[in-house]
Amino acid sequence: MSPSILDRLLASPVADLVLRPGFDRLAIPAIAGWYCPLSRAWAAALVADGAPERFAEALGSDAASGPLTRRVTRRAISRVGRSLSAYEAVAARWEADFFGPEPPAGERLIASEAERHGAAHALMASRLGFVPLKIAARIDPVKWAVARPAEVEQRHGQRLAKPETAFAPPDPPAAIERSRSMAVGGGEQFWLRFPAPAPGVGGTAWARVNAPRGEAGSPSLIFAHGIAMEPEFWRHLADPIRALDGAGVRLICPEGPWHGRRLHPGSYGGEPVFARGPLGFLDYLHAHVIELGILTAWARQTGSGPVAIGGMSLGALTAQLAAVAARDWPAAMRPDAVLLLTTSGAVTEVTFDGHLTGALGLPAALAAAGWDRTTVDRWAPLVEPGAEAAIGGERIVVLLGTVDNVTPFAGGMDLVRRWAVPEDNLFLRPNGHFSASLGLARDPAPLARFVTLLERL
Repeated sequence: MSPSILDRLLASPVADLVLRPGFDRLAIPAIAGWYCPLSRAWAAALVADGAPERFAEALGSDAASGPLTRRVTRRAISRVGRSLSAYEAVAARWEADFFGPEPPAGERLIASEAERHGAAHALMASRLGFVPLKIAARIDPVKWAVARPAEVEQRHGQRLAKPETAFAPPDPPAAIERSRSMAVGGGEQFWLRFPAPAPGVGGTAWARVNAPRGEAGSPSLIFAHGIAMEPEFWRHLADPIRALDGAGVRLICPEGPWHGRRLHPGSYGGEPVFARGPLGFLDYLHAHVIELGILTAWARQTGSGPVAIGGMSLGALTAQLAAVAARDWPAAMRPDAVLLLTTSGAVTEVTFDGHLTGALGLPAALAAAGWDRTTVDRWAPLVEPGAEAAIGGERIVVLLGTVDNVTPFAGGMDLVRRWAVPEDNLFLRPNGHFSASLGLARDPAPLARFVTLLERL
């Protein structure tokens, strides 16, 4: 994978001037005040079928009711519809090329992926057509549908009563389908897909694999992305683990539930995690934690090197929970090492005190649906890594921003202490949530430490 323009910029001295705590103070209102509202309108347009009245119903707002906004919105809805149709056509050809019965020429695979990624980016970027609407009217960042405590009890109560089986893998094991491979740099790239393993999140789970060519003994890292991050659909995204390119590590990058190819109709990437309140978070983690275990077993079956799991932000919350659930999994599903970027061991604190959740309005939405800290805390055993991990702290590497107020720093340090992560494996940066992970392009010391750990294993 070649570095994007943004990756190169972040690796330059310019990053030292930009990636300061002030960056995060600007990033949070930009996400909550612009990206999420534009995405909300875009998600409504995806299911509107070109009809403004359907768009308004899906948006859950009369924001587009004025004469000016009606004209602007009609054009934006039409643009989204065209982009969606174009993407669906290209994606169907891509799937036939990579998974179909007739293998195309090798160059065709490269062209097919370039076409798919370009159409995907155009689809995602079509949300910019709603900027005039956002300027003219209020668009809520999230379409709230918070499940009440009784509904969560019905869905996850039995799991809470038996935490040792709360993340039980499917029996029989999920059948993983591998796509054809295409040459990328000095290695190969291909995709995996398998049935999603948890009832709250249906459909198909996906993962992209970038592997060094001819190195069966290479270590593998299964790395989970953060919320609303969809690298399979956006071009030029900064990649926090870009420094692992050329390090001889096989990278397995799953798409989280409700992101990318797994988008929930009428929602944007990751929106149901917030919108459904505790139910959304419980459903997400139930599915994705098991998926990391399934991919770990696949990595063991297809290579002889150590297998690690990791993630950033929501991906880190997922990976650390998988590291605990692995104590009750078969040996093949247990990771050998864990990489956590910008995490916290206190999910209730993230929910009620995190600045991003606050800016989105999650605490108020929870209160309106009958939740408070006590009722949310009851579900902590299914969302927080309260127990010891399946591996020792000497095999865990953690990066934290000391002024992180999205996954607050204190919760991350509490986890580090409970898991006895040694000083050499803990990296503290005077940054916030976003600037800490983006700073890896400029200072990849945590990744270098992790590679050293894998080499020793």
